[in-house]
Amino acid sequence: MTSTSAPTKPAPAAKADHRTGQRQRILDAALACFSRDGFHGASMQKICAAAGMSPGALYRYFPSKESLIAAIVEGERAERLAFFDAVSNAPSVLDALTDCTAAMMEEGGLASARLGPEVMAEAIRNADLRAAVEPHEEESRAQLTAALANAVEQGEIDPALDLETVVLMLQIIGDGILLHHQLHPQWRLMERLPVFAQLVKRMLAPQTPAQAEAEA
Repeated sequence: MTSTSAPTKPAPAAKADHRTGQRQRILDAALACFSRDGFHGASMQKICAAAGMSPGALYRYFPSKESLIAAIVEGERAERLAFFDAVSNAPSVLDALTDCTAAMMEEGGLASARLGPEVMAEAIRNADLRAAVEPHEEESRAQLTAALANAVEQGEIDPALDLETVVLMLQIIGDGILLHHQLHPQWRLMERLPVFAQLVKRMLAPQTPAQAEAEA
């Protein structure tokens, strides 16, 4: 009598590797669709087709486009934190901040930077998307605040300035640069970043004794 053995179950590590691979496959497809068609134009059906899987399989990993965006941003968290760590520990925090901006503008830079304008525009009216990305925005602001606190200690930034406001203003300026870098490539904003660096330094520089006396 011939005995048949039970089918071998996949090892837990193999199952985890499969899930990780499938998840990354979906995120790569979503990123390609978002970059090409925008948030609205990139339907879940298009993302399924790009990933080569059924809607049922995809929805087991990500229930919505908002969850896909959140996962893309989360996937770049370590890289973003490394950026801010380098800024915080640089000899000139403000020079390093300009270098960080340039890195985000590069073709192979953070995907979330390329998608940023699209995501921000949609988040104005999409509360679920705003809730998905805002924790990452808050973390970035906290990291930038810590970096600028180092710049104050190094004498690059006027200690009388409110750092929370400075962070918000720099974030707004940075978002505008990334937006217009995509909208107006003919402006060659990458080449103009040294002027941006000069402007930021002048705006944030500590007052000279003469300036302080004039305001007294």
